[in-house]
Amino acid sequence: MRAVEQVLLHWGLLFQGKRVVIHTVNRSVFHGLANGTIKGQSMPVLRRCLLLAAEYDIDIQTTWIPTKENALADALSRFDYDSIANLAPQPLFPTCSPRDFGFLTYSNRDSPQSRPIISGAA
Repeated sequence: MRAVEQVLLHWGLLFQGKRVVIHTVNRSVFHGLANGTIKGQSMPVLRRCLLLAAEYDIDIQTTWIPTKENALADALSRFDYDSIANLAPQPLFPTCSPRDFGFLTYSNRDSPQSRPIISGAA
C-alpha cells in the first residue's frame, strides 16, 4: 500500500484526470483499493491514497496478478537464481555488451581514443 501512496505522491499531478491501473500481487492491496477499506495498520495509508486520488481526480483501477502468472517477478524478488535461470536465461547469458550500444566500459574508458581532444591547450 505504501508503494501506491508513493506513486500518488510523486506522480499524482501527472496522472491528474486520468485512470491509473495498478497491477499487484498483494490481495490486501487489491481488495483495499477496490473496496475502499482494509483492516489493520494499512487503513491510514489507504485513506491517504484515496484522498490523493480524489484531490488529483484520478480513477484508480486495480488488477490482481496471481503469483503463478508472475513467477519471474516473484523469483527476482526472492533472489532465486535457479528459478530465474529456468524462467529467463537471457539476463544470465547476455547476447551483447554495453560496448555494442556505444557505452564505455571501465577497461577502455582511459584509453587514448576515449579521451576528448582539446585543441589550443598550452
